[in-house]
Amino acid sequence: MQTADFDVADFEDRTRGDKNTLVRFFIRPVINEAKSAAEGRPIYEDKEYCEIHVPGNQTNIPVKPVDAIIKRRFSNQYARWKATGEAEFVEGTVLSEVPWLSRSQVEELAYLKIRTLEQLAGVGDDVCSRTIGLTELKRRAGLVLASSKDSSVLTKLEAELKQRDAEILGLKQTIEALTNRVAELEE
Repeated sequence: MQTADFDVADFEDRTRGDKNTLVRFFIRPVINEAKSAAEGRPIYEDKEYCEIHVPGNQTNIPVKPVDAIIKRRFSNQYARWKATGEAEFVEGTVLSEVPWLSRSQVEELAYLKIRTLEQLAGVGDDVCSRTIGLTELKRRAGLVLASSKDSSVLTKLEAELKQRDAEILGLKQTIEALTNRVAELEE
């Protein structure tokens, strides 16, 4: 039996696949035909545009004017660009911080617009088939992300246990103090 390397839920939500997409916002001068005709010379206006890079896809990089749909679809990246002026916003574990990737692998992946561990784990099979060794890197990235989710649950449980232990210790001390006080009053 063959299995697909995608989540069926991705098709239920239009933007679900966008979590690993690299979006670059920028300003482009665009000619205003009406003003140019009225002035008799070219008049340009600055317009917001975005470039959408799907990790590993070097042939299809749409450049679109920013509209309400783009603003809603990439709201975090757009807000950060407006606030900081950063052209590219990458969220996740940056590949240069992954110890098992060599510097040359990080550079090769950057060429494919794969900049985070999350993007690497979510890269499409079509891209893996065109790049030698990418399937193994994708598999390893997926394992690392899965194990980190497991360890985050353990870390949360450990924190809750420490908090519970501190509360129990506080209650024991309160009971001991009350017991001592009752003993003093009985004397």
